[in-house]
Amino acid sequence: MNTAEQPVYNIYVEKESNYVIMEWDGYATSEQFREGTEYMLNLLIENKAHYVIGDIKDMILIGATDQEWMNNSFLPRAVRFGFKACALIRPESYFNKVAVETIVYKTDSEKLQINFFENMDDAKAWIASLQNDKS
Repeated sequence: MNTAEQPVYNIYVEKESNYVIMEWDGYATSEQFREGTEYMLNLLIENKAHYVIGDIKDMILIGATDQEWMNNSFLPRAVRFGFKACALIRPESYFNKVAVETIVYKTDSEKLQINFFENMDDAKAWIASLQNDKS
């Protein structure tokens, strides 16, 4: 976890359903964003999980260089490690909404499903439906 006074992320495994939850709050520096995202991937790998819920409602912005890193470096690597789907709680910040939609638009939906939701319950229900389809 970062050393800032107020943490900008909380990332953990939902053990019962075996998916990772990322909660972002406020502005994350590039270092914090990449640190948290890599931590999420490590939790996926360690727990042999394939699904993530990203609560980015209160996240302020993903910068342009981090968007590029996400599309060209992180996501292809994460997919190779078994990342299959991500449910995102829609950001309130207009600029982050545009940033996230840009990332999603450039993502190969055949390899990684990404869906937007208004709340955590709907995101969890979608992930559960994907997990049930695989059973």
